[in-house]
Amino acid sequence: MKPADNLVVREAVNQDVEGIIRVFKTTYLKDESWARSALRRLLATSNYVMLVAELGGIVVGYADYYVLPSIWEKWNEATVNYLFVHKDYQGKGIGSKLLEEVVKRADKVGIAEIHVATEKGNEQAIRLYKKHGFLKEYVLLERVREPVHQLSENY
Repeated sequence: MKPADNLVVREAVNQDVEGIIRVFKTTYLKDESWARSALRRLLATSNYVMLVAELGGIVVGYADYYVLPSIWEKWNEATVNYLFVHKDYQGKGIGSKLLEEVVKRADKVGIAEIHVATEKGNEQAIRLYKKHGFLKEYVLLERVREPVHQLSENY
């Protein structure tokens, strides 16, 4: 039996923040305090959905997405912001289960487009997304610079 067979995927609650932080620590986490605060703010955002994947009561994966109306089309679009699986649980179907749940929820409310992004060289993520029908490719460009001032928790 694969670990994903016993997996529970559900909406995140405030009590899941520490588990999500533990997942981030195994993959990429720049500032734990900022991430914790950002997660709590995002949980309170109405058009934002956070999902956690749990095995035996332990958070082993995380995905989130936001829903916005399309300016060009007469529908809402969803954008997957993050999908992370604890490094000790990668390759066991957990990312697929999280992505399947995002797609299922989007389909249920009539979302016509779902967008995902990943680093250009992240072949594992690209394979996952293509496996689940994300085939049309766009270019996402990023501008990165040092912040001029410290961002507040209120933005």
